[in-house]
Amino acid sequence: MKYSALSDIGLKREKNEDSWNIVLDGSGNPIGFIIADGMGGYLAGEEASRIAVEEMSEMVMECVSGSYSSDEINEIVAKRINIINNRIMDYSLNNLGGLRSGTTLSVGMVIGDIMHIIHVGDSRVYRIRNGAISRLTEDHSLVAELVREGIISADEANHHPDRNRITRALGFEENFFPDIIKEVIQPGDIYIFCTDGLYEDLDDEDILRTVLEEPREKISQRLIEKAKESGGSDNITVIVAWM
Repeated sequence: MKYSALSDIGLKREKNEDSWNIVLDGSGNPIGFIIADGMGGYLAGEEASRIAVEEMSEMVMECVSGSYSSDEINEIVAKRINIINNRIMDYSLNNLGGLRSGTTLSVGMVIGDIMHIIHVGDSRVYRIRNGAISRLTEDHSLVAELVREGIISADEANHHPDRNRITRALGFEENFFPDIIKEVIQPGDIYIFCTDGLYEDLDDEDILRTVLEEPREKISQRLIEKAKESGGSDNITVIVAWM
């Protein structure tokens, strides 16, 4: 696979609490795509997202370099997620004077022709295939639950006052379990990993239009530029991976 990636502070934040990494194998091929959106007090969000990306980068190397079954990979993921959760909680306890910190996490791990997606929180993974966009992850957020229950519409969710309330994240004692999704990668597929700073200012059709119109090496840059043109209300991190 090939990739492009970029992170931007946006227009309204004082610091960038997003973290990301591309994990490469010994031949320089990308095998892992990782984004995390931290939350908390001063420096807390940055540290929480950094811990998550560091641990998951190690986990990707472990999984890809071994010959593990699907069940064994799930066990490795569960153990590493617990390690991340405990490390962030320990950091909060020892450094934040009782404040709490946490992070979202979305990971794409390539093993053979399978994209293993590990997801907690409201960052997103999209797939563009045959000119159509599909969201592969579900937001773990209050407004997403309200939409799924039919209480509010998707349009109302975009402007809801509680749209940033996360119901599942790493760094908290409960509700940190990940979704694990397996996707067969097909020729021509394009995957977008992004934090909420992108889709809060661009809807899915805006994202698709940009992907189809721009050279792939420039998609991450153009998506961030368009998000900032539409408000830039949060940190924005975008990873684009394609066959």
